[in-house]
Amino acid sequence: MYTTRTLRERVLPLMFLGMAGPKTRKRAQQLSIIQAALNEGRFADAWADAQRLLALRVKDVQLLNLGGIAAYQSGDIQAAIELLLQASTRRPDDPEIAMNLANVQAGTGDIDAALASYKMAHDANNRFAEPAYNAGIMLNSNGDHIGAADWFTHALERNPEHIQAAIGKADAFKQLGDYDGATATLSVLLGLYPDNAAVHTNLSAIAMDIGYVAEAYDAATKAIKCDPGMSAAHYNLGVATQAKSDHAEAVEHYRKSLALDAGNAAAALNQGEAYLALNDEAGARSAFQRAIDIDPTFAKAVINLADLDLISANPGAALQKIDAFLDDVPGHPSALAFKAIALRDLGNVEAACELDDLDRFVMPLTIDAPEGFADICAFNQAMAAHVMSHPTLTSSPTAHATRQGFHSGELLSAPRGPFDPFHQIIIDAFQRYRRQFIGEAANPFLDQCPETFEVSVWGVVMNESGHQVPHIHPAAWLSGVYYVEVPSSINDDAMEHAGWIEFGRPPDDIHAQHVPVTKLFQPEAGKMLLFPSHFYHRTLPLSGDQRRISVAFDIMPTG
Repeated sequence: MYTTRTLRERVLPLMFLGMAGPKTRKRAQQLSIIQAALNEGRFADAWADAQRLLALRVKDVQLLNLGGIAAYQSGDIQAAIELLLQASTRRPDDPEIAMNLANVQAGTGDIDAALASYKMAHDANNRFAEPAYNAGIMLNSNGDHIGAADWFTHALERNPEHIQAAIGKADAFKQLGDYDGATATLSVLLGLYPDNAAVHTNLSAIAMDIGYVAEAYDAATKAIKCDPGMSAAHYNLGVATQAKSDHAEAVEHYRKSLALDAGNAAAALNQGEAYLALNDEAGARSAFQRAIDIDPTFAKAVINLADLDLISANPGAALQKIDAFLDDVPGHPSALAFKAIALRDLGNVEAACELDDLDRFVMPLTIDAPEGFADICAFNQAMAAHVMSHPTLTSSPTAHATRQGFHSGELLSAPRGPFDPFHQIIIDAFQRYRRQFIGEAANPFLDQCPETFEVSVWGVVMNESGHQVPHIHPAAWLSGVYYVEVPSSINDDAMEHAGWIEFGRPPDDIHAQHVPVTKLFQPEAGKMLLFPSHFYHRTLPLSGDQRRISVAFDIMPTG
């Protein structure tokens, strides 16, 4: 089931400078004509007029700014940047010019340049909140949730009632796994705007992520009372209702969500799963297909539709759907995992092994203590203390695979402590893994090895009966786990591999007919396992009263 979603805002559009203090009436009229064309959406006309005037007045700051906006809106990005850079150079203390430049740079993906320009706009006017807000939006959408939270905070310092900045900050905290921080931010906002539907909707999303189904239901219900036309609120209510196993009601909430937002692919997907729970296969097929029609790259919808073929004992049809998807989205972890299952159901074990060979693709490593630590025990003790004291440590969040245990948010956020050297350990391990397969024949997994990537790290703490359900890491290419603290009971053969990690077993909602090939690995403090992100894995329930601490990580392609 898809988790509830929060409302995100996009970077604001370019701003038009005021016309205060023109030197001549003629100049004012000329600039007004350009601005009017921009307001009316006649971007080509605006750009043509701006170019004619720029040939005569190359130093006019207002004209440079309007010309930059017109160029951008007309698709001439390079000209837009050049003109706005000239305007900014001539008037470096003008926050609106710097803001326009930043928005164009952000639109081109030049994050560093855009951030510098947002900072310039921010510093130029101590009452102007929008540069910090836009910087937060840009960083949040590009995965820098820590930086985003800082910039949203700057925006709120200048305007404590800035609703979208507060929602953005809460979303950044949510992405980091800091649910307390997200809830606290939205609670402050709720005190200011008790009837704001977006705030209630986002609170419902957070409550659902941490398993507070009743609270999620209540918050989504309040959101709908505030704004019956908010698709996301109906969607979130559907998720909460579905979690209560009221699938018929959930179908109706998703229907309402889709009626308000026909492009909500997640609502169509979840509606299909609700139909399936009601044994309505035709309804499920129709809903899954609708999700795919909305978003052809929606892997979960394609897999759910293909899984219906497995249920019907037609793995050939399932494989056909997955291969068509992989043609468009090569190497997608969820699709690769399902393809291996379909191949085995077809009896093509050799082709399946190309994707899920556990002996070949799972790499155990022994880690040496980094500089500054006496030995690996000292390093592990520092890591354990850092994880256990981390403010994002949350009990069994439903957004993750951990059950009867604790899951942290991003551990590479500041202060990193022992995770600063651990970051480099992960990178070195990745390079070692990659070197192992240099020169090998083409492979659907290996062919997608990233040249550029980012790393995400989180902690998992388990006590008695703690475990993880079968899952994969669909946002990554390579994943891994490092064992920080392992109870002595794990070494006891009588405990039937309690606390061990198992690869190869898919979750129950994938209806494989073939008995899976599985492999168990015994956790050891100081040991690391690297594995393809499309490998299903789980942790068997822990026994005894000693805790088990591990650190998981993803290598996620960028660019």
